[in-house]
Amino acid sequence: IIILLCFTGAMYPAMDLTAGEKERGTMETILCSPIGRTELVLGKFLMVLTGSLSTVVLAGVSASITIPLGGLFFSRGAGAAAARAASSGPATLPLIDPAGLLASFVMVLPVAVLFAAVIFTLALFAKSYKEAQSTVSPLIVVVILPAIAAMLPGVELTPALALVPLLNVSLVCKELVSGVFHWGLLALIFGSTCVYAAAALALAVRMFNREDVIFRT
Repeated sequence: IIILLCFTGAMYPAMDLTAGEKERGTMETILCSPIGRTELVLGKFLMVLTGSLSTVVLAGVSASITIPLGGLFFSRGAGAAAARAASSGPATLPLIDPAGLLASFVMVLPVAVLFAAVIFTLALFAKSYKEAQSTVSPLIVVVILPAIAAMLPGVELTPALALVPLLNVSLVCKELVSGVFHWGLLALIFGSTCVYAAAALALAVRMFNREDVIFRT
């Protein structure tokens, strides 16, 4: 869910700051400003990244408030079933390690950078906002499939899978929320994801400096 939120939070700002500006005719005005292309693309990228991370944080805060309140509401309205549960003792809930949950958010940071850079680059090729939507939206399937694969029985974190983008983060987050810390694999996953994110960001900067990409007709 966190990975999907990272993607959707970056998708709409990226499309608006690239294809949206082409469609509105404001891209030329921005390019005439007295700053370099690299500064422009990094500023736009940071805005997209902020949207992605804000989506994850706000969704996490909302869930941390609404889920306990919802559980309290349903427990009060359970009636006889709640009384039987109380007489038999407190229910056993799955334990989530708070440190592991915080570590999961840290591991997702380079993923947010990767998503922001990739979506920004793809949307930059589009001539209109509608075309950008048609280009970027199918990537949701690419994001969901590794997350679903990480939940399948028998799929465990290994050094080989630690190098597979998205799947590695999904697998390690599953371990972290259970309180299991594989420090070597954590370093490998975080480092490899940072490399992928840096490569994607470098590609975004390169594409933004190409006139045939920005003014594609």
